[in-house]
Amino acid sequence: MSRKISILGTWHQGSVAAACFAEYGYIVYGIDENKENVEALKKGKAPLFEPELNALLEKGIKNKKLFFSNNKTKVKETKEVCIMFDTPVDEHDKSDLAPLWKTIKEITPHLQKDTLIWVTAQVPVGTCEMIKEKIDKRNPKIKVKVAYTPENLRLGQAIQLFQHPVLPVIGANDKETFERTKEFLLVITKDWEHVSLRTGEMVKHGLNAFLGMSIAFGNELGNICDEVHVDGKRVAEVLRKEPRIGSKAMLFPGLGFSGGTIARDIQTLRGIAITKKLGTPLLDGIWTANEKQNKIIVRKLKQHYASLSGKKIAVLGLTYKPETSTLRRSAALEVISMLKKEGAIIQAHDPKADRKEVKKYKQFTFFEDVYAALKGADACVVITPWKEYKNIDFKKMKKSMNEAFFIDPNNMFEKKEVEEKGFMYTGIGRGN
Repeated sequence: MSRKISILGTWHQGSVAAACFAEYGYIVYGIDENKENVEALKKGKAPLFEPELNALLEKGIKNKKLFFSNNKTKVKETKEVCIMFDTPVDEHDKSDLAPLWKTIKEITPHLQKDTLIWVTAQVPVGTCEMIKEKIDKRNPKIKVKVAYTPENLRLGQAIQLFQHPVLPVIGANDKETFERTKEFLLVITKDWEHVSLRTGEMVKHGLNAFLGMSIAFGNELGNICDEVHVDGKRVAEVLRKEPRIGSKAMLFPGLGFSGGTIARDIQTLRGIAITKKLGTPLLDGIWTANEKQNKIIVRKLKQHYASLSGKKIAVLGLTYKPETSTLRRSAALEVISMLKKEGAIIQAHDPKADRKEVKKYKQFTFFEDVYAALKGADACVVITPWKEYKNIDFKKMKKSMNEAFFIDPNNMFEKKEVEEKGFMYTGIGRGN
């Protein structure tokens, strides 16, 4: 008989995990309060774009391995309950755990004895111990086990990373819970490392803080390179050849990190430090540097135009990153907000942005056709580096625009290549 598991939270991480566990042969109940989300998932439609995810969802549903519901009492049918919330953050990127505690309260009466609660939601250190304490207090007879794994699914690569985790870590405060969780997760990999609950949670904080530091450093180095006519992209390429830095280091000039994921963990660490009366000059510096970085687009435009009032700016790419459909906390929205304050008129395009989400924003006019978004524009800024933009027709683009001014903050293109098409080009950190 197939193993039955339940997954609470079916946005990005939860929908990916549900589809993958069904592919491994488990019977999966995906549970979410969002009725619209659940109805779409029942039809095999993921809540946001992720390559190959819809096909995997449809397969699981067709094979009667995958079910979606708004009913949290479904947890009573399973011995493994996976907490995969997309933890919300406030305007300062600080975690809001209210939805988690509400759910824990609601599911506790329905949990079986010896249920394993496997948490991969992005939560502050100490949260998993609190989950166990709250459940034990409300229902001491069921003796749940709680384990944690640092979530590390990147948008656009989530299925591959779920099936082949690069950080196969299980946080558990006793060997029995670790072994139970490991056995449950053997369908993914056998190479699980045992750490304590708090260590597992801190691994996630540390990982994202380090990535944020790398991005901030690459940007700052690139900004300096710009001023002394050095190609910061080339500098970064050479630096990544140094083994102590590494070929996959997020070290390249460009825009600041966005989306809330990295920011949430940096804010968690800063918050802990404040309560413990510790200083965090490095984390504070990362935060300050990142807040300033996206302003560079406005600065480059104002170096060209004395005033942006009434200027039409074509913004290509609205999503948080390529290969996803969500605009949530994207760099594009931040830049558009700054441009609007300067009086600019924004014409936008994105190949995969969720059209329902797009309609919520009034700061820009959205066009389905990229050349329509470019029509009459005084400048073009490619913010989300979709591969579709790599093949843009510069000849057609120039005919559409009022002035051939091209800003490439992610350094997708080569300056010479763009200038040969008759454009004035500027990247970030390219020494121009």
